[in-house]
Amino acid sequence: MLKHMENMDGRLASIEGNLTAIAHVFIKLDESGLFEQLAKNLPEIIAFIRRTFPPEEAKLFLPDVIDYLGISPRTYYRKVAQGKLTPRKWEGPDFFYRRDLEKERMESKRRGRI
Repeated sequence: MLKHMENMDGRLASIEGNLTAIAHVFIKLDESGLFEQLAKNLPEIIAFIRRTFPPEEAKLFLPDVIDYLGISPRTYYRKVAQGKLTPRKWEGPDFFYRRDLEKERMESKRRGRI
């Protein structure tokens, strides 16, 4: 039990040291007036973040895209080669968001595929 209490004291001292450093940073930021500037520009910052990082949408993979656009796999690969479809690349297979496919979806509707 004594060992556990000693470990707890060490952890609390570590936390206290970190919180003290964080408190000093916040005090300096407050004294410099940065918080007021952030508060004044917050609506613009939020708008920028929403434009840059839209909410997570469902990812559409190859079979989903083919069904969504009503095209064949061969047509899909041809449109990618032509640059009409640009898949997003990340870890794992290529994917799209619905907003990436709207132009081609309108074309599919126009041609009567969907």
